[in-house]
Amino acid sequence: FVWSTLTCGKFTAPLLQQLSSRFSDSMIGTTFALQYLIVACLAGWGGALADAQERASSSWGWGRLEVLALALSLGTFAFLGHGMPEYMNGNFPKNGTVTLIWHIAMRCIYAVSLGVVAPCLDGLALAHLDCVPGASTSDFGKERMYGALWWGVGSLTAGIGIDYYGYEFLYAMLIVSTLASYVAMGGYLWGLSRDTTGVFKSREVADDKRAEIIRSEYIRSEYEYKNEQEDSTHENSEIISYTALIYMVCKTGYGRSLLFFLFTLSMGISVVDNLAFIFFDSLGASSTMDGWTVVFTVLFETPVFYVAPMLLERHSPGKLLLAAGIAYVIRVIGYTLVPDGKMFIILMLETLHGISYAGSKAGSVEFIARIIPEGYEAAGQGILIFVSYSGVVAGLLMAGFIQEMLGARVMFGVMGAIVSVGIIVLLFAECFHDEECQETNKEEGGEDDDHFSENCRLVKSESCASSASAFADTSTEKYLKSLKYDSLNKYVKDW
Repeated sequence: FVWSTLTCGKFTAPLLQQLSSRFSDSMIGTTFALQYLIVACLAGWGGALADAQERASSSWGWGRLEVLALALSLGTFAFLGHGMPEYMNGNFPKNGTVTLIWHIAMRCIYAVSLGVVAPCLDGLALAHLDCVPGASTSDFGKERMYGALWWGVGSLTAGIGIDYYGYEFLYAMLIVSTLASYVAMGGYLWGLSRDTTGVFKSREVADDKRAEIIRSEYIRSEYEYKNEQEDSTHENSEIISYTALIYMVCKTGYGRSLLFFLFTLSMGISVVDNLAFIFFDSLGASSTMDGWTVVFTVLFETPVFYVAPMLLERHSPGKLLLAAGIAYVIRVIGYTLVPDGKMFIILMLETLHGISYAGSKAGSVEFIARIIPEGYEAAGQGILIFVSYSGVVAGLLMAGFIQEMLGARVMFGVMGAIVSVGIIVLLFAECFHDEECQETNKEEGGEDDDHFSENCRLVKSESCASSASAFADTSTEKYLKSLKYDSLNKYVKDW
C-alpha cells in the first residue's frame, strides 16, 4: 500500500503538473481516465490470470504471488519512467508534446500493472481468509485495515519528503517500497511453508463438485439442474467461465442496482482521490499538509475496516454502502463551502472519507465474495474493479473539464449530485426487497414473523454465499429451502 501511495496516490496529479506545463486540469483528468479505463478492461483478465496460475501451482499461494510480483515490477519501472526526460541530460527531445505523450504512455503502462495487482491482492486475501478456521470473507475489512494504515504512513512520509527534497523523493521511496514488498512476499511464503495445520493446500477447483453445482445453478436454471443432475457428473471438470461469473453478480435487479450505486460512488471517490490535492493547493496547503489530510482519512478508515465484519453480520452490504454514499455527499458539500486558507475545516471533512471509502470497499468486496465460488476470488474482484474503475473513468473525464471551466467547487457539487442519484436507486432497491420478502411471507404462511424476518435478512445479505443468486428471487428461495443440507456442502448449512 505504500507502493500504491507513491504510484497512484493523491500526489500523482501535482507530480504530473510539475513534470509538464501541458498538464492542465482537463488533461490530468483525461490522463487518469485513460489510465483507469485500461485498469477496468484488464482487471477481469488480471484476476482470472492470477486464479489460473494459482490452480496450476503445486503450492498454495505461489501462483498468485508470482503474478503479483511481476505486475509490481512492471508498475515500478513505469513510474520511474516519469523521471527519464529529466535525467537523460539533454538527450530527451525538448518538444513539449513529446514529453506529454511520454508521461501519458508511462501512466498507461502503469495501468496494465495496476489491472493485475489490485484483483490479485484482494483475491489472495479472500482465499487466505477462506482457508483459516473460524475466519470468513467478511473479515476482509480487518485485513484491509492494515493497508489503510500503511497508506497513511506512505502519504505522510511522501508529503514531508516532497517539501524537503522535491518530487524526486518519490522515486527513491518507490524503490525502497518495492524491495520491501518483495521481502513481505518472501516472508508470507516462508510462513506458509511452516504451516502445520494443513489448511493451506493447493487444490484443483475444477474437481470440486460445488463448481459444477454453481455452474448449473446459473447457466441453466435451478429446475433444469434438478432434472439433469445425474447426467452432469462428467462435466465436473469444467471451469466456470468469466461470463458465468458476471451473470452470477448481475442476475437480479438488486445486484444491478447495487452495481449502479458502486459505479456512481466510484465516480465521486475518483475525484477526491485524484484531483483533491490540486484543490487543496489552491487553498494554500503545503505537501506536508496534503499528507496530513490522508492521515486524517486513515484515522477513521481504520476503525471502520475493523468493525466491518460486525456491521456486515448485522446488516447487509447494501446498508453499509448506503452509509458510505451519504458520508461522501456530506463531505463534498463541505468542500464547496470551505473558505480559502481554512485547511483545518478540510481536515475535519477528511474524516468522512474513512466511512465512504472503507464502507464502500468492505461492503462491495463482501457482496462479490458471497456470490463468487471458491477458487475464483481474484476473478470476482476483477468484476468489481471493472465496475468501479468504469465509474472512475467517467468521473475523471467529467470532473477534469468541469474543474477547468467552472472551478473545483462546482465540480465537487456535481459529483455529490451524481452520487445522490446512486443512493436513491440503491435505497429503492433495499425497500423493494424488504417488501418482496413480506409479500412472500403472506403467500406462504405458516412461519412466525421473527423466523421469517431473519430468513429474509439472510437471503438478502447473501449468507447462502455462492450457492444462490445475489439476493435471491422468490423461486430461487423456495428451491434453496427444498435442498438437503449436504447437497451444497457447507454453504447451505451456514445459510
